[in-house]
Amino acid sequence: MNNEQLAHLWIPDEEAHKLTKDLTSRPKQRNISFKEHGSKLSRNLQQIKTDIDKLGRNNSLADSGIIVLGVELQEGEKVQDKDDLFASNGMKVNAVRDTRNAIVSITPSQYQKLNERIDAYSNNGTYRTSFENVESFKPYTGQVKDSNAIKKNVAMEKPPVTIDIQLMLIPNLDREIYQNVIDKLTQRTEEIQGKIESVYYLSDDTPVIRAIIPSVVLSGYEDDPAVYRIEETSFFTIDADPNETVDLTNLILNPEININELPIVAILDSGVSFPSNFVSLIASQWQPKLSSAGGGIGDSIHGTKVAGNAVFRYLKQNINGNVITPRARIIDCNILTGSVPQDIFLQRIREAVITFENTAKIFNLSANANGVPIEGDKMSILGYELDALQYKYGIQFVVSAGNHNLWQFEDSLTNIINDDDTRISSPADSMLSIVVGSVVGENHKDSLSQKDEIAPYSRRGPGFIGFSKPDISAYAGTLIFLQGKKIVPKDDYSLVLSKKGVLEPDAGTSYSAPIIAGDIAEISSFLPNNDILLAKALLYQEVTPLWDIDTTNDDELSEWHNRYGRGISNLEYSKYSSTSRVTLLRTGTLNRRTKERVSIYMPPVLAAQKGRNTA
Repeated sequence: MNNEQLAHLWIPDEEAHKLTKDLTSRPKQRNISFKEHGSKLSRNLQQIKTDIDKLGRNNSLADSGIIVLGVELQEGEKVQDKDDLFASNGMKVNAVRDTRNAIVSITPSQYQKLNERIDAYSNNGTYRTSFENVESFKPYTGQVKDSNAIKKNVAMEKPPVTIDIQLMLIPNLDREIYQNVIDKLTQRTEEIQGKIESVYYLSDDTPVIRAIIPSVVLSGYEDDPAVYRIEETSFFTIDADPNETVDLTNLILNPEININELPIVAILDSGVSFPSNFVSLIASQWQPKLSSAGGGIGDSIHGTKVAGNAVFRYLKQNINGNVITPRARIIDCNILTGSVPQDIFLQRIREAVITFENTAKIFNLSANANGVPIEGDKMSILGYELDALQYKYGIQFVVSAGNHNLWQFEDSLTNIINDDDTRISSPADSMLSIVVGSVVGENHKDSLSQKDEIAPYSRRGPGFIGFSKPDISAYAGTLIFLQGKKIVPKDDYSLVLSKKGVLEPDAGTSYSAPIIAGDIAEISSFLPNNDILLAKALLYQEVTPLWDIDTTNDDELSEWHNRYGRGISNLEYSKYSSTSRVTLLRTGTLNRRTKERVSIYMPPVLAAQKGRNTA
């Protein structure tokens, strides 16, 4: 790379020409019999009403004035394109399960009108343009709401006597309805000798109830139309191994850096305990109101290591004599102990965001559900909440992909990659978060992974409904399991900052996530208004892929993306252009109706050349 560090070039308004496109709808009639199809839909609606009437006390929405049902569209149709279908038939979309399936609510009177319209469609094809795109109407009851972990537990030969569950209610209902449902569920739970541990609300005001219930009565909650999703309560953990090596207490911070002007990253972890020579890099230290619940606050062992990578990137590479150069400050949000239940964990995260969203736009979360991969077809409650927080407050979460322990039992990286248990763990299924995996940075004897390969502990994709995860990777240390002992070899990428002010080797996606969080902070500091979304775009734009982009086919590319995301962060390219490599920047909003055209002027000798990639 050319060593010149030049600013990226901005495209000014006068060089961008707005174009408006008028969209025309040309619906295609399906080759189906409206009589047969309409009769099927009519039977669907009758069955839904029959099933609801049979629920009795298990229907917490019985006196709410609404009916909840599922709508499945035909293959190739998308819920997001069918606003008219739902609105014109009195259906409110409460949740979208995937591109074709929505959970809707409707009043009894509108439900009757829907029946009448379906009958008209069946008789003479009226309303054909709406209903021919519907595959079926379904009751929203049964095990479809359960997480895989719950299904496995209750299907065991000897299922557990009780289960600790999270009941997420149907989103986007009125507060009065929610309160009525919560009261009914609480009463029913107490009557069957269960216990309500807590009731909390997601950022979109959807209630979640944590309850401990006898496993034999789970079906009563599965069939309740008010319940959207049932998960086993996850416990979020951190792991850090002390093994002191290199003393850092004599280092000084680079005097050329104005500490007060550094960007800020909020570290959601077990606390941060920097040595005295680094304490000026802690902008604030904070504990949530719920610090007394869920085991109290953390011991700062794990959080200090995470914060060190956010502030200094790879510490050993950053030391010049006795000087070390910081790139960010941190806010210490002490929310993690050894194991925190999901309800407490989620509320602590939200409290931290609400407290600091005007001070920090980047929140690092290096904690995952303990040993549990995501399901993929359903988003975890915590992943859902992270997306809601990012959308509501304009912040950016950077999340670890999660670790597994198959490196202790397998003898090849191929076997590990092919095991479904290595899939990312919650909340790494969050769509808007930057999810970070680990790639081994140096070769080591006896390591299952060598340089530029996915680390033997790093979880892989795909993510929610097949989306590529992780989003990006960072170099990290490796793990070796030799003669029953865990070994973390020392190298530039495994050495992290301990709370005792020394460098020690440790490995995990926990320490890769803050590398990227700090990268985003560093990139944003070069941009007007510290634009986080533009920094994210630059981060993704300039990654270094770990595969041959010229010879890789689509299937292979999908596999690479599910191991490495877009590739390894290339911080210098994200921050700077050069005389031979220029990045053009412009921000705004584009959609199907609004486009912009920009003219790029080329030297005549290049413009005269024909063909692709001639420049």
